[in-house]
Amino acid sequence: MQALIDMDLVCFRCSASAENDGAGIAIYRMNELMDGILEKAGATEYRAFLTGANNFRKTIYPEYKANRTAPKPQYLQDCREYAMSQMGAELAPEGLEADDSLGINQTDDTIICSLDKDLLMIPGKHFQWAISGKNWEKPDTWLDQTYIDGMKLFYAQCIKGDTSDNIKGIAGMGEAKAKQALGNIHDELGMFNKVRALYGNDEEFLMNARVLWIKRSLDDDFKDKFDALVQE
Repeated sequence: MQALIDMDLVCFRCSASAENDGAGIAIYRMNELMDGILEKAGATEYRAFLTGANNFRKTIYPEYKANRTAPKPQYLQDCREYAMSQMGAELAPEGLEADDSLGINQTDDTIICSLDKDLLMIPGKHFQWAISGKNWEKPDTWLDQTYIDGMKLFYAQCIKGDTSDNIKGIAGMGEAKAKQALGNIHDELGMFNKVRALYGNDEEFLMNARVLWIKRSLDDDFKDKFDALVQE
């Protein structure tokens, strides 16, 4: 089994955890986390991906992630450089995010390893490692995602938007209303038509969907799926 590692998250979380400890501690924690991920995911090899420059989503929606104004962890670049030089991490193809590389490379023999819930729209095996806060804990989680359940997650995101990425959905509709709207629909065309009707604006729906969609191939664009579903 090959693990597909979201190295953006590994680098960010380990560097953020070591703000008062130094780059060496951040890198030590990266190695420790990677060992744990590979063991728990049951992987014998891995590919790790980092997001590069010139994100194509910003050409579709210039306000994409514009709300992320907080300073980045001071040792983030040290962790990224170490990941590439010592861990074999790869930059995603020009204009793409690490998420896209994970989606593009997912097969029956891979497992996506990330904490990013958005990646659960990709069918196949997933592993999310345990994290904890002051008064809460989220355990290790394994999931074998189906195509339809992944699409339901995607269309729910189109309805509710994604505040972490500054993507606005349908006004007044959050998690609960998105789940209610799609709850009894179990086919992709039905989900598409429901969300399209809720938007009442194809241009806005398509813009948000293209930004939220994680690629399955280098030339994948939700616009092609949108056009095909409109014709059905």
